[in-house]
Amino acid sequence: MPAVTDFRALARSSPWRWSTLEFEVDRSGTVEHAWIARPDRLRVESMGQVAHIQSEAPPFGRVGYSSSGMGVPIARVWPTDVDPTCGDNGLVSERPEDTTIDYDPPFHSDYFWVALLDPVELSVGVEIGDVREVTHHGRSAWEARVRPMPDYEPRCDCCALLSGSESLDQMAWVPNADTVIRLDVQTGVCVSVRHLGESWCGQEGEVRILAVDEPMADELFRRRRAGRWRRLLRSRKGSGLA
Repeated sequence: MPAVTDFRALARSSPWRWSTLEFEVDRSGTVEHAWIARPDRLRVESMGQVAHIQSEAPPFGRVGYSSSGMGVPIARVWPTDVDPTCGDNGLVSERPEDTTIDYDPPFHSDYFWVALLDPVELSVGVEIGDVREVTHHGRSAWEARVRPMPDYEPRCDCCALLSGSESLDQMAWVPNADTVIRLDVQTGVCVSVRHLGESWCGQEGEVRILAVDEPMADELFRRRRAGRWRRLLRSRKGSGLA
């Protein structure tokens, strides 16, 4: 059986455990089908229609400030460009934390999406129990009962994986429910978030992984261009000839 330390390490490891991912995610009854090719390409479909496509992220991820106060763009460094510290089990014991490393892309919808794909917030500031091996949609997963502690730090307070809220007076997290979490063993992705009881707040989600590290064509991340006749028709309408 996996230990609590193993669960925490798996929660840190996602950025280095897969290169492409195809999956479905169900968030409160809204199901999306997504394809990701790291570091920054993304396609999302909902109800058979393209909802979002990203072919590449901008080269600059953040803005730093010089001694004169001028904003200076900071070039992105992808997690796969750096080496984490790993334990004997191959899982990450310590992640590089340089501010130039951008762990968030590819972003879609909100930071709950980002946290599902990289659930590092479950590695610290949380109490973990009842860790066990389970099968999730035919794949090996680790399940645990997780409760946030006052020092829990989600990626975004309003899009946390765990239930509760931040106390502005005490600058600490105030939990109101435990959460059953499942992490996919191969990828480190959080594939299930289910809050317990009736007093919880936040979001729940269920991920079904369809393919890992399979080749993905460039065309998948490009919007289809209008055909010759559609372009001609638009130009004629624009000129008043149609």
